[in-house]
Amino acid sequence: MSVVQSGSVLLSGGMVTTASRSRLAAVRLAGGRITEIGDLTPRPGEAVLGCHGCLILPGGIETHTHLDLEAMGTVTADDFASGTRSALAGGTTTVLDFATQFHGESLMDGLRRWHKKAGGQAVTDYGFHLAMTQWRPEFAGEMAEVVEAGVTSFKLYMAYRGSMMVQDDEIYAALSASSRLGATIGFHCENGLVIDALARQELARGHTGAFYHQYTRPPDLEREAAGRVTTIARLLDAQHYIVHLSAGETLEEVRRARRGGSKVVAETCPQYLLLDDSRYGTPDSGGSDKRDGIDDRNDSDELGVRAFVMSPPLRSAENLDALWAGLADGGIQFVGTDHCSFNLHGQKDQATDFASIPNGAPGVELRLALLYTYGVAGGRISPERFVAVTAENAARYFGLYPRKGTLLPGSDADIVVYDPGPAWTVSHDRLHDNVDHTPYEGFTIRGRVRDVFLRGHRVVADGVLAGDLAPGQFLACGPPDSDIS
Repeated sequence: MSVVQSGSVLLSGGMVTTASRSRLAAVRLAGGRITEIGDLTPRPGEAVLGCHGCLILPGGIETHTHLDLEAMGTVTADDFASGTRSALAGGTTTVLDFATQFHGESLMDGLRRWHKKAGGQAVTDYGFHLAMTQWRPEFAGEMAEVVEAGVTSFKLYMAYRGSMMVQDDEIYAALSASSRLGATIGFHCENGLVIDALARQELARGHTGAFYHQYTRPPDLEREAAGRVTTIARLLDAQHYIVHLSAGETLEEVRRARRGGSKVVAETCPQYLLLDDSRYGTPDSGGSDKRDGIDDRNDSDELGVRAFVMSPPLRSAENLDALWAGLADGGIQFVGTDHCSFNLHGQKDQATDFASIPNGAPGVELRLALLYTYGVAGGRISPERFVAVTAENAARYFGLYPRKGTLLPGSDADIVVYDPGPAWTVSHDRLHDNVDHTPYEGFTIRGRVRDVFLRGHRVVADGVLAGDLAPGQFLACGPPDSDIS
């Protein structure tokens, strides 16, 4: 299929759904923008796309990917070409990736390197956060350059000692700088020092298998770190957010912080809404947790479990219900995927123990379908809330609204036509990424992404991704808006 572009396109007969309301209406696109919404009739020569029985949605905004990232001795399986093709096929038209500053680099060095990776390769529109793997005093000044370059969100890690972890006084310094600039910082919230101690303890016992990953990163360590950073940020009245929130107790910590005046918002991911720690199996595949014995899982079981090694790890089932409740009631503001893909064969299988397995999983293509199926169709969230957590809240928080994230005259014509009728089963071989598995293999999906428009270009038609996609545009982000729910 080739990209379809015309002077004017009318989407007719669908349920136009934004974060605030749903209504039967038609949407007119011209010049890459939405020009009208309402009871519209076709104009002479205008292309008309019937959307009867379908939802007409804003294009999705993915808040959390790691594309073409060097990590743990390898590079993520998806670069900007494959990762954004996968995103587009799944209805995501904007991707916010974590550009990364490595030790010894300036912040602008890292940002320039990521522009080289993405430029001419990304087929969605895209922006960046800037992840800092250390803190140096000169970064307070360099952050201003980054903001001037259109990146208003940063990231710090409270785990991964020796490669990325920062200390509390450094968090204070970074938040002081971001607050002065009107920027925000996302935090990977886990207590890295205790994680290292727990990992050493398990390895000393001879526990090397992927099963033990979960025991070295318990939910208490996420909650504790989140409480620490919200306390520090409150002293400075600084905007900040928690990335990939995974545990109900962490959500309660965030709720308490917001009630206390902290300018904090939260992101979670589909894996923490849909997958639980039963995916890690047991040490001997026999149903018992032999914590004081030697791990004797067989090789095929071990490889399967490695698919679910991510940080934070999957949590117990009761956490899933707590996070769905938070998604519905405004405790969690948006859903990204933390798409950080490593192949099972050739990457994850090369590690000698759980502590050296490349952390991460794919998911960018299935985000909308999973949240529609298990959220909207499952009765957990409304269609309007679905739009809020997949598009509008991210656009508002990262300074892209109303150009992105909504359906309004003047907004970019980034549109998804979602047909809720079909049912299908997830299989990794029908996805468009560059990884050899999906953690959602065998999941039943309700509905499909039927059509996708990116700035008025029809890039997915009747479920088929175009073959001649044009490069996406870099998006300069504006000041964050934490007044979202």
